[in-house]
Amino acid sequence: MRVAVYCASSDEAHHTFREDAAALGTAIGVGGHQLVYGGGNIGSMGALAEAAIAAGAQVISVIPRFFHERGLTYEGSTEVHITDDMQQRRRMMWERSDGVITLPGGFGTLEEVSEMLVLNQLELVRKPVVLANLNGFWNPLWNQIEQMFAQRMLPTGYQELIRQAVDGTAALEVLQQLLKGES
Repeated sequence: MRVAVYCASSDEAHHTFREDAAALGTAIGVGGHQLVYGGGNIGSMGALAEAAIAAGAQVISVIPRFFHERGLTYEGSTEVHITDDMQQRRRMMWERSDGVITLPGGFGTLEEVSEMLVLNQLELVRKPVVLANLNGFWNPLWNQIEQMFAQRMLPTGYQELIRQAVDGTAALEVLQQLLKGES
């Protein structure tokens, strides 16, 4: 399975987020999966990639040139793709993945998961999306999504576009089930 992971590059976030990213990276490697991620060497991104490589995963880094030129690329990846901009990065990530796990993150992470939900809604792609809701991080977003359904801004049936799990490792299990058609 080719797993795209959206996550934070912040080194200032609480260490539990990096620890969860590392646990997910390990699970991806141990499970024989491939990681596709934003290519960073700091924050949750760096922890995720290091753990995945250590556990034997192939790691595909997709990073914009302006980040690469600032020395932010994780150099231990199996493959590194340098893109012209963020849009090309997002596209390359979802083109190379079977599904998406979204760990806690900032505006970039929010943009990535929002775009993937829109692409699924418009039926331009069919890729499961799972929020790793560590310590309730995504609760406000989940509540907003429920409000969109309650107010009929999103049609019934679109609930299948997104799921949540308690952490990154559980999100990987949910993603596997979704891709097997078990959920």
